[in-house]
Amino acid sequence: MKWLFSFVICSLLIVNGSQFQLATGANSTLVSTVSAQASDHAPRIIYAEWVGKNLYVQGDNFAAGATVFIDGQKLKTSNAAYSSKILLVAKKAKKKVAPDQAIKLQVQNPDGEESNEFTFYSGFVVTTSYQNSVIKVKVGERFLLFLPDESAAFRWYVEVTGADPTILSHSTDNLPISNSQGFYQAIKPGRVFINAQGSPLCPPAPPYACLSGEFHGFGGLAIDIDEAVLQAN
Repeated sequence: MKWLFSFVICSLLIVNGSQFQLATGANSTLVSTVSAQASDHAPRIIYAEWVGKNLYVQGDNFAAGATVFIDGQKLKTSNAAYSSKILLVAKKAKKKVAPDQAIKLQVQNPDGEESNEFTFYSGFVVTTSYQNSVIKVKVGERFLLFLPDESAAFRWYVEVTGADPTILSHSTDNLPISNSQGFYQAIKPGRVFINAQGSPLCPPAPPYACLSGEFHGFGGLAIDIDEAVLQAN
């Protein structure tokens, strides 16, 4: 199966073809899964991302003074304008969220109108923004691989390569985000590489997508696994 093009994303995240971009790095993770919105004018969350201890939420129809909620808990929220859009920042939200959990985000405008519920994974998430990079993990640590879902009409085939690919285990049990590619956990020290190829599912993808061969590629991600540092009880 031939790759017609590949993503080349180096430390920038481009969301849904919009002009919104946000630098990412070791302290930021992203999860993107959107449920149905109430109306065309209701606020709608597109994605959420950790940047340090703060939670950044971007979407449509956010009004000045909008507030972020996590599992129904109201968070202290500030607004920042970016390319004529409102970006919400829930300050120090990471302190209020347990690690490695699937949680529900929602935004409420000052008039009381609520957004869709947005599923967010609070652990480490690897997305296309990590392509052509190296991430370091300890033995026992894990991450969620979440490549573009293309409205659930796209399937990714993931390959782990290296001298010993078994040093990284894979599981699709209890996935917190639908259409993610599963959890990967470091088993023992070493280096592996993750590559993936995506193709449209027909159906539900429209026939023209299959006929045109809209394939996507993801690769160049190296995983360096080091010995875990043992903590005294």
